Amino acid sequence: MSDPTRREIYARTPGGGVQLAASTDRWHLFDDHVHLAPHRGDDPRLRRFDAELMPFVDSLDRGALVVIDMQNDFCSPGGWTDASGLDYRACRAAIPGARRAVEAAHAHGMWVVWVYWSNRTDLRNLGAPTLYAFKHRPDQKGIGEPLGGGRVLTEGSWNAEMVDELRALMRDDDVRIEKVRMNGFVGTHLDQVLRTQGIGTLYFAGVNIDQCVATTMEEACFRDYNCVLLEDACATSSPDYCRQSVVFNAKQCWGFSTTTERFANPRPV
Repeated sequence: MSDPTRREIYARTPGGGVQLAASTDRWHLFDDHVHLAPHRGDDPRLRRFDAELMPFVDSLDRGALVVIDMQNDFCSPGGWTDASGLDYRACRAAIPGARRAVEAAHAHGMWVVWVYWSNRTDLRNLGAPTLYAFKHRPDQKGIGEPLGGGRVLTEGSWNAEMVDELRALMRDDDVRIEKVRMNGFVGTHLDQVLRTQGIGTLYFAGVNIDQCVATTMEEACFRDYNCVLLEDACATSSPDYCRQSVVFNAKQCWGFSTTTERFANPRPV
């Protein structure tokens, strides 16, 4: 029997909750958790995840792990972050958590989506604002310029490859999305891939948390994906207040924030 209140926003729900949105996009908000998939009440893959500001319930089948920019240019010695005088070691702090997240997602049977910079060699896909974001001084190496054995964040280069610790975990059936802006949705087919595979909930890992991770997560929220930040699977070479701001907004504005341990160990409903 269909639920007569499924189209009524702010309707009272069984159990004393409040409905947010309508039809299959609806959530049920309770005092102690949020149910992100009440239309899948008999789904054996429903799990309860501990998170802030609220625990949430969702189906493992609707989730995907999005791993952003865990590349040599950001996380390895001799890469772009290192050559620019920033602390690449701070970015490397995301590697253990990202490994745990990938292993957990694979164990859950979730899609793993690798989103990463891979610019054209002729740089015709980039405008001046994007180029300036990576080259603030004439003597600084920018996107596409020679650095070490390759070219900064350019397709086919060592610079654009995943760090060894994560590349070993990449599977043939994982999804790879090559991006050309900080926001992983701009100019890519990320949205089409997620929607055609029935993905509604995105778990975010990667670097830099305050730049490419934050802008992609914010865009996902604007497109009505359910967003979860995996705090200990993200890092940045920016000052710590930048990270704190993203964690705050993940909880308050864009969705939820949690840890890789909680992600790996949800409870059956």
